[in-house]
Amino acid sequence: MSGKKLSISVTAICLFALLAVSTAFAAAYSYSGNILSGDQYDLYTVTLVAGEQVTATLVCDEIAPGDRPLDPVLSVYFPGVDSSDTSFASVYNDDGFGSDDDAAGVDCNAFDSSRVEFTAPTAGVYTFRADGFGSATGPYTLRIRTGGSGTGVDGRINPQNDAPVVLYCSGTSTNFYSVTGAFLGSVEAGGSGTFGSATVSPLADGRMQVSAPLPDGKAYLFVWSGCPHGSYSAFSVQGGAATLYASGSY
Repeated sequence: MSGKKLSISVTAICLFALLAVSTAFAAAYSYSGNILSGDQYDLYTVTLVAGEQVTATLVCDEIAPGDRPLDPVLSVYFPGVDSSDTSFASVYNDDGFGSDDDAAGVDCNAFDSSRVEFTAPTAGVYTFRADGFGSATGPYTLRIRTGGSGTGVDGRINPQNDAPVVLYCSGTSTNFYSVTGAFLGSVEAGGSGTFGSATVSPLADGRMQVSAPLPDGKAYLFVWSGCPHGSYSAFSVQGGAATLYASGSY
C-alpha cells in the first residue's frame, strides 16, 4: 500500500439524508466508485463536529454474478492528516470486521468488506479513502453514517462485531461474556483476570485493557476507562503493531 499515488477515475454518486437529532444532525452518505488500477485510490470528505459518532463501510460490488474482485481497504484521516498513504491513517481497516446492514454477507471473493467506527475527536473535515489492497481492482460502495451517540450494541462497552469477548458495566465492575452469551467472570477497576484466551489487565494510567487472539492470526486489543462510564479504543494487532479501528464512549 505504501507509495500509492492518487489517480481518480470514478463517477461518485452521493446520496445523503439529514435527520434532526436534538440540536445536532444525523446523516447518511453513499458513494459508488471503481478502483481501476493498483495505484488508484478515491477520496471523500465529510465535515463532522466533535463527539459525533461515525460508522463507515466499504463494500465490494459485483462485476458478474458471484464475482466481487475488490479487496477493500478503508482508511480515515482526521482533520489536517495527510491522506496520501495508508500508513498515515487515523483509523484503518482492511479485513472487514463483522457484519451490519450495510455489509452483511458480502464476501469479496476470498476477502471481506471493510468497516470502521469512531468518535470524531474534533470539529473539521474528515477524509475517507477507498482503496484496494495491493493490486486489487473492482467496483465498490462506500457508506458513511454520522451523528448520534450511545453505548453501542445492547449496552455493551465494546460494540465491535469482531470482539472475541463482550464487556458490560455492572457498577464499578466490568462483566465479561463469551460471544454466545455465557458469563465468564467479573473484574473490578484495576484488577486482572483470564477468561479463556482473553487476558485482562490494568494500565499505568488507570485504564483497563483486554487482549485476545483472533482466528486470522491477528489479535484484538480493547482499552477502556473502567466502569461505570468512560471512553474506549479498539485496536487490531499484527506483528506487535497496534492499529486503531474504533473508538467511542459508553
